[in-house]
Amino acid sequence: MAHVKLMEHWTMRIGPFGLHADTALYSLGVTVFLLLLAFFATRRLSLVPGPLQSLMEIVVEAMENMVRENIGAHGQAYLPFFATLMFYIFVANMVGLIPGLKSPTGDLSVTLGLAVSVILAMQYISIRLHGFRGWLLGFFRPNFLFFFLHLLELFTRPLTLALRLFGNIFAGEVLLTILYALAPVVVPTLWLAFSVAIGAIQAYIFTILSMAYTGIAVEE
Repeated sequence: MAHVKLMEHWTMRIGPFGLHADTALYSLGVTVFLLLLAFFATRRLSLVPGPLQSLMEIVVEAMENMVRENIGAHGQAYLPFFATLMFYIFVANMVGLIPGLKSPTGDLSVTLGLAVSVILAMQYISIRLHGFRGWLLGFFRPNFLFFFLHLLELFTRPLTLALRLFGNIFAGEVLLTILYALAPVVVPTLWLAFSVAIGAIQAYIFTILSMAYTGIAVEE
């Protein structure tokens, strides 16, 4: 495996801000891959689907059920957001399994960005369903003493998802790098297969808990 310095980044300065350019490049690559996947999966839709269309239909149907169970029937309108979230995280998790590359989700700035997107989506969906006044009053239920608790939960729930995702993916890449150094063939190959399952599970956990937290916010 090519030597990868996991904690080092190619940093660009934009005014007073620093940008992890390597992470941005990997993220762009993931985005392009997903766009191509969507294009090839939908360009020739058929009543007798091919392998790729069949796979996508199974995944989308499973996600429709997840959204319905956690947010309700009105949550179907937001399926594209949650589907994009899960597909992005899964593919991003896989990038680090390619020798010489690093997963975007192994960068805390990316997982925190995903957490922020979930926080914003939760508030947007709640406002759409309850109106601005109803959304605001939700922070004071059952009484005003709960305001700070609701405010704390608003940020801590998605942030725990971000830290969990970052910790698991980064730790997996560190272990994979060590294994390649100690045993270049057999052990890393076995761990590589295990890492695919871990990446899929982490994408699922992040997405399903995001749906669950959104469902709780909507109910409140």
